[in-house]
Amino acid sequence: MDIELHNLRVVAVDGGTATGKGRLIDELAQFLRLKGVPVIHASTGSIYRAVALVAIEEAAEMVIGRSDMTISEINHTALELVRDMPPAKLLELAGQRQVQMHGGQMWIDGAGVAEEHLKGPAMGTGASIVGLHPEVRDWISGIVRRQINEFNGFALIDGRDITHVVVPDAPVKLLLVVSPEVAATRSREHTIEEIVARDSRDRGRKHGALRHPENPGDGVIVLTTDAYTPEALRDYVYTIMQKAFSTLPDI
Repeated sequence: MDIELHNLRVVAVDGGTATGKGRLIDELAQFLRLKGVPVIHASTGSIYRAVALVAIEEAAEMVIGRSDMTISEINHTALELVRDMPPAKLLELAGQRQVQMHGGQMWIDGAGVAEEHLKGPAMGTGASIVGLHPEVRDWISGIVRRQINEFNGFALIDGRDITHVVVPDAPVKLLLVVSPEVAATRSREHTIEEIVARDSRDRGRKHGALRHPENPGDGVIVLTTDAYTPEALRDYVYTIMQKAFSTLPDI
């Protein structure tokens, strides 16, 4: 890893679609702030979606006959064009559009981007497409590790390859899993078929694959979230954090 991690107050959380990793990190961040603990939440998924967003917007402008197409049809065609974009082009677009992360928040064109915008139509599929390129993945890992080092407090990081690629040196590493049926009830973007296909595709990825729960990696704790409420999962993970970080206040 080119960027040495100096801040080791890090919790790394991996998981597939709708496993609850984003909600868990949000709940933990709010809980820590209420206790006066400085904390930052950074999601690599948000960075991939931001890269996908600028790439889809670029590709959409090249769609022939777009004036006679629905938004869904334009997005579908744009995704195929993004699939053909080389990594150098994706990184060039990210640079031109100033895709950055500040304090865990995504910025594009010098302004913050709402998470809802990053979770719009086609963004999940687009994130999976741009994430196929190791050059893009390395660039994003660098962003996250710099964010951690720049922050004087706890860093809560979620994604799909955090525990073994982005911050394998994190003291607390979790892999969340959930049944496809429960995932489908949680997801606002994907059907059960899309969830199974995306997670299967990400587990088969050559670079930065989502780990299977039967092979989570060294030091990774596997948590099945089907029966957990967000608050119960937060409290359980906080007890895990307390064992790793003795300075944390009692629950």
